[in-house]
Amino acid sequence: MKIKKLLALSLASIMALGVLTGCGGNQDAQGGSSAEGGSGDVVEISFPTHWVGVSVTTEWFQDRLAAFNEQYGDQIKVNVEEIAGDQNYVDKMKVLYSSDSLPDVINTGGYNLIDSMKDQLVDLTPYVDDELRTHGTDLCWETNSRDGKIYGIPFTRQVIGYFYNKDLFAQAGIEKPAETWDEFFEQCDKLLAAGITPLSMGTADSGWVTSLWLGAMIASNDAGEEFMNTIQPKDYNTPEFIDAATKIQQMFQKYTTSDAVGGAYENAASNFYMEETAMIANGPWMISDFYDTSLVEEGFADKIGTAMFPGGVMYNSGKIGFNIASKDEEKLQATLTFVDFLTSEESQVKMLEMTGETPAMEGVSSDNVKPLVNEVINNGDNATRCINDFQSLWYANVVDEISVQYPLLAQGEITPEQFAQALTDAAAKN
Repeated sequence: MKIKKLLALSLASIMALGVLTGCGGNQDAQGGSSAEGGSGDVVEISFPTHWVGVSVTTEWFQDRLAAFNEQYGDQIKVNVEEIAGDQNYVDKMKVLYSSDSLPDVINTGGYNLIDSMKDQLVDLTPYVDDELRTHGTDLCWETNSRDGKIYGIPFTRQVIGYFYNKDLFAQAGIEKPAETWDEFFEQCDKLLAAGITPLSMGTADSGWVTSLWLGAMIASNDAGEEFMNTIQPKDYNTPEFIDAATKIQQMFQKYTTSDAVGGAYENAASNFYMEETAMIANGPWMISDFYDTSLVEEGFADKIGTAMFPGGVMYNSGKIGFNIASKDEEKLQATLTFVDFLTSEESQVKMLEMTGETPAMEGVSSDNVKPLVNEVINNGDNATRCINDFQSLWYANVVDEISVQYPLLAQGEITPEQFAQALTDAAAKN
């Protein structure tokens, strides 16, 4: 185990209690264990989860819960409450927070509840030692910390670069991805000259794939990298942002498809699948589509390469992990044991294999996933500049404003400076 010695001592005490009372365990309907002598023989902890039903993480969680019960079922009973749907889960946690009755451990996925609930969450800093820190990169721990205190234990991260079509690159005489942005735009011109549209882009739903290009260009220098890792920035009137917005305007007007303005992610992805475009920015979750013959032609995946953004930039950021709200020390120690198990290297490898999620640990890969997945993870581990994505850090209304302003920028109705000011004005409303 990788929790501090206090945890080991606590577990030893629990085990000793089980021996003295003749504790025996049988799994109950919730996947925990029930003691013959009564529930007092085991420490019970509560874990509501949205990993149910058709969730891509359901199978992984059931596998890990069964493995945990096999190892710790005579000591710890995990009372699992199933809540279908991410938003339903978050809404339920908000209700429990309002009554000061948060469960022992929660995981909110892409939703950050640390900032609104940290007064009821356990400061985990005293329990995180050097060994436990290996469960995530420094960026992952930063994402789960506030004001120098740790409120979450990470187990996944987000790694995003871009994909390119090697066949289309070869047709344009391009041998490898660009190392600088100047070279990148030279390659775009070569693709155009060969009759190939360089980029998949869009404006709807925050212009996800477009904004990935935007953020990567912003992060071309130290100041821009810092900006892209700033939580809820207020001022977008920076040289790096305006320069990137200028390039985005150029990309809309010269290097993308006619349906990019007003187009959603589905349009951008479809254009890449149909080989109408040569490049798309996105994460490894897209890779499974490269093998789906209902979307692409047979052998499409063999044509695809992975790349860092020019300048060695990658979106390589932590996700909120497990937050703990146990009310007493005995439950806290049991909860830490459960979370330590779910965030172990073994569990992270299984998460990669079963869901495609990127492990929070560096250097973790698997022979049981598509090679492109390992390539993307390796790119993230070797990136020169690591940034977070805009949806995770920017105010929600700023993210919404992007879809309003992108079409205007693309059509030349506003300048890059006006685009930056519009987002600054939106941020000022918070």
